[in-house]
Amino acid sequence: MIVIPAIDVRAGRAVRLLRGDPNEETAYDDDPVEVAVRFQQEGARRLHVIDLDAALDEGTNRDTIRDICRSVVLPVQVGGGVRTLEDVAAVLEIGAGRAILGTSAALDPAFVARAVEEFAERILVAVDVRGGRAMVKGWREEGPPVEEVIPALNDAGTPRYLVTAIARDGTLDGPDLRLYRYVLGLTDRPVIASGGVRSAHDIWALRDAGCEAAVTGKALYEKTLKLSQVTRG
Repeated sequence: MIVIPAIDVRAGRAVRLLRGDPNEETAYDDDPVEVAVRFQQEGARRLHVIDLDAALDEGTNRDTIRDICRSVVLPVQVGGGVRTLEDVAAVLEIGAGRAILGTSAALDPAFVARAVEEFAERILVAVDVRGGRAMVKGWREEGPPVEEVIPALNDAGTPRYLVTAIARDGTLDGPDLRLYRYVLGLTDRPVIASGGVRSAHDIWALRDAGCEAAVTGKALYEKTLKLSQVTRG
């Protein structure tokens, strides 16, 4: 089970949003690069970096993300505003190990098929879920139901999924295990869970449910979870 620290970048700072709401922001550090280096020193095996400005169509933090990728030896998965093959290429060129597709994937599985054909395992498909539906465009609009999205993305060749339970995101209320079990029943691809993690107990529960990895941010920033507790197993 891999625990992947999250660094969400907005206006050049490391922040966390509550349930994806840009009006519910908590800023944790003015230097996301230092945060990345610190997570590496604490034993992280991979990093999850999201350009919130790009996701919300409010700008870009690509230079900061490039600096993160160059400052660590860990693989970094990068998302936020990655909507075209050119965007994928640009993210990978600045050092990302994986590019995360979100809105473009949920709305256009054919795009995923083209991306996988060109970039193979370096594609990570995000399915962000609220009320049983995939949410798109910065989690502001409803997309198709999960039971339609996952099979279509399976057929498109999705290598692995990142599934976020939006209602739990940034809450420290524990992961939505029912959602992950449901998604795992719809696919044979690896699933990375995101949203609600508070403690090591949550990590082991996600592992036992069948998830490959868990992304967590707030639990690490608020110190309800330490990487040293979950770097085994």
